[in-house]
Amino acid sequence: MAIDKAITFVKKATTESEFRKACYKVPSKESLMQQIGFTDVEFDDAINMQLVKCQTYEQAEVYQQIRMWFASL
Repeated sequence: MAIDKAITFVKKATTESEFRKACYKVPSKESLMQQIGFTDVEFDDAINMQLVKCQTYEQAEVYQQIRMWFASL
């Protein structure tokens, strides 16, 4: 399922700086999503699913930063 791929992507992006650097090397956000296998909507759903689980503002801030980072790709 593509949502699973999006969730995996979000979790990996929050913990692995080398993974984020590799994402910058992809020509476009669209090609990155195509390579990994999810859409913008599925990415947003994955972020929202993680935000619901947050118990502190700091945890939620990490996912909001990933959302902004992904939008800037």
